[in-house]
Amino acid sequence: MRGLDIDRLEKVVRMTGERALLDAKVNSTHIVYYDPERKTIVRHYPNGYIEPVRDAGEED
Repeated sequence: MRGLDIDRLEKVVRMTGERALLDAKVNSTHIVYYDPERKTIVRHYPNGYIEPVRDAGEED
């Protein structure tokens, strides 16, 4: 059994995210993912706008 090729895995993950953003653009929607830099879940729109998702427990 071959070992896990980390470079190949990283490429597939990156390409999956890029494809999701293209699909979001075609369908006029957004993608949602965890952003480790912001330490929160975000909505990423095809125009480049990134919006943090408010936690259910947060108050206004």
